[in-house]
Amino acid sequence: MFEKLTTYFVPVSKESAWVYRTRIGIFQGWVSILINGLLFVLKLAIGLAVGAVSVIADAIHTFSDVVSSVVVIWGFKQSEKPADVEHPYGHGRAEYIATLIIAVLLVVAGVEFIQTAIDRIRNPELVSSEWWMVLALGATILLKEVTARYAEFLSSKIASGTLHADAWHHRTDAISSLLVVTALIAGNYGYPTVDGWAGLGIALFLLYTGFEIARDAVDDLIGKPPTSEEVETIRRIVMGVGGVLGAHDITVHSYGHDKFASVHVEIDAVKSTGEAHDISEEVEARLKDALGVEPTIHLDPVHPNDPLVQKVMLHLKEITAQDDQVTDFHDIRVVNTENHQVILFETNMKIGITQPEIIACNQRLEKSLKDKFGAYEVQIKVSPMHRF
Repeated sequence: MFEKLTTYFVPVSKESAWVYRTRIGIFQGWVSILINGLLFVLKLAIGLAVGAVSVIADAIHTFSDVVSSVVVIWGFKQSEKPADVEHPYGHGRAEYIATLIIAVLLVVAGVEFIQTAIDRIRNPELVSSEWWMVLALGATILLKEVTARYAEFLSSKIASGTLHADAWHHRTDAISSLLVVTALIAGNYGYPTVDGWAGLGIALFLLYTGFEIARDAVDDLIGKPPTSEEVETIRRIVMGVGGVLGAHDITVHSYGHDKFASVHVEIDAVKSTGEAHDISEEVEARLKDALGVEPTIHLDPVHPNDPLVQKVMLHLKEITAQDDQVTDFHDIRVVNTENHQVILFETNMKIGITQPEIIACNQRLEKSLKDKFGAYEVQIKVSPMHRF
């Protein structure tokens, strides 16, 4: 049903995927504004008529949904703007700002109603409502849950954190309306304090949801690491190019729907400059076509057929298999001249280990290699945490 509804109002066209994504986001924003605007008027009228703080709080919660939907539309319109001189990476992170604004609105509404609810608990007033009012508010629960599920459907369809946040905003409104209905029924049976407790529950739920959404938005703004699936997909695509011997130090930067990736690619050092350039170009083309990322490729020439390099690699595999702090090693080189005998390589360490642990791990690797290849100095470079 959701798919048919979406296709009817936002038909698939020959436009780019990002233009379609923006149209979906704006469409969801207007759907939310329409539904929440009508529900706000209904809840506020009932709340003022019966003098129930829980109903008025719920109405304001619904109105915050209207404001958040306006923010959703703004975020998607901003994110579709092309890159310019002042914003060379585009405006994709405007969507994260929109999500953060939604979260702040939730928290502010929650703080405001904590005080009101506590006052009603201390000074309870008997709330008496008509049963049609209870039924009307009960119907809004179903409508809001359907709206939330539709927003979740569209969120999955275009992979949007903003629509996911908006879906939870709708769901919290449905849950708060359930508390309101409970309070009204209790009031009709002579339990006035339930109204205040229901209002307090709504306020606390607003705070919790707002902080959860804000945390995700802040993580996106600061920068989150790519998922393991993203890293392995990039690695698989790169390794599928002829002449590539290894792929490591994968970095992904996200700016909304725009992503930039850099990859270190190992190739045989005997390759000519022209051959190396062709491999790099092929890797970039495949990543761009498959994932839509803007790639940067760093080539690392290695000597896979050097017997000593092979021995070092075999030994590293043996010792790192017993050390869960080392997730990968690469760029193995051996300098063997009259004046220098050096083993060089890079490692990736497990995320979260401390600097002293990294130093201790390197010392263990260095000692093991020196015990095995006594005449050689060992130089280990640790890749930054954002590289995989």
